[in-house]
Amino acid sequence: MIKDFFIYGANFLAVGAGLTQTVLLNIQADSDFEVQKLCFASDLNAAAQTDATRTVPKCSLIILDTGSGRQMMNQAIDLTTFFGDGQNPFILPTPKTFRANTSVSLALTNYSAAEIYNVRLSLIGVKIFGGR
Repeated sequence: MIKDFFIYGANFLAVGAGLTQTVLLNIQADSDFEVQKLCFASDLNAAAQTDATRTVPKCSLIILDTGSGRQMMNQAIDLTTFFGDGQNPFILPTPKTFRANTSVSLALTNYSAAEIYNVRLSLIGVKIFGGR
């Protein structure tokens, strides 16, 4: 079995207040993917930011592993509860493996009253070759 570092990214662009946007991540057919850490970056209306003006989005997320048909949580969870920023990623207590050639559905809901967010998620882990 060979493991190589890899990141799957999902971009949610211009998610308006009260709206839900879904991104489908296609796990490549060459290997399973084990996600170990989660990070996010966000901005308001594509405005420039510094560390002092970093945006904390009022968004929730639900993740569905379409390969197994199982969700990673029982309901949409606040994004900042289980995604860290780039300097402090959230480390999963148990890595989650997504099978090769399946999809992961990520549904992000903006629950703010008026803000429009751009949110970029990173699923950080390893591709597993020959793991079957």
